[in-house]
Amino acid sequence: MKEEKNFKKIVKEIISLKKNLKTKLPLFTKGKKEIQKGVYVGKGVKIEPNVFFDTSAGEIVVGDDTRIKANAVLRGPLIIGQDCVINSFAEVSHSQISDVCKVGGEVEECIIQSYTNKQHYGFLGHSYIGSWVNIGGGTSVSNLKNTYSSIKVKGVDTGSIFFGCIMGDYCKTAVNTTIFCGKVIGESAHLYGMVTRDVPAFTSHVSSSQMYELPLALAERIQKTMMQRRGLNFTKRNHENFKKLFKETAGDRKGAKVKKGKLKF
Repeated sequence: MKEEKNFKKIVKEIISLKKNLKTKLPLFTKGKKEIQKGVYVGKGVKIEPNVFFDTSAGEIVVGDDTRIKANAVLRGPLIIGQDCVINSFAEVSHSQISDVCKVGGEVEECIIQSYTNKQHYGFLGHSYIGSWVNIGGGTSVSNLKNTYSSIKVKGVDTGSIFFGCIMGDYCKTAVNTTIFCGKVIGESAHLYGMVTRDVPAFTSHVSSSQMYELPLALAERIQKTMMQRRGLNFTKRNHENFKKLFKETAGDRKGAKVKKGKLKF
């Protein structure tokens, strides 16, 4: 019941994101410098040439020490956190990006949590992405059905024709991964190829019929490496959280008939 309430809350946040951002923005502009009408930046922000700011639909706020590379396009309402990098030719619209994220390609109406990378080309729309996620180059998430009908998440009708995916913390996607709309991806899942169904936590998804359990020790080792790259340590508390998550989601893997054994392609 708790998990059901959580994903319903996330769905509601994504569907109402553009509207909610306009309410949040005044809180984020405090202490920021307005460099042009509707564009507020913090200390140490670096903006390279030919960045286009579109504030026709809402304001844009950029946190301290963030770098926006040449020829990026930013469309408000938009909040970008501290210590982020927005890559050249990225188009980021109506989204909330948390601290220490790297963003490229096309991002529209998304919530992206801290320490997550989506550096390369590919579309991400109307989605919630957790922390410490790495989205590989060419990964795209569908947010619209060919039938233009409303999208269901875990069997619940969102009432919206636009919805991408919900992706938990620590997930990874391989190059050119494709994720169908309305999919829920559990924590520390690794995605390859075409994802047409929900994927449980700690699962390597090769196809709908090939899903293998990601061992807890391997998941922790990957997270340790990722954190070390950011100058952070994997603590005892991190270990306990991973251990708890792995245990709590065992039933989901069993229900989805996730196999044990070495990943096969």
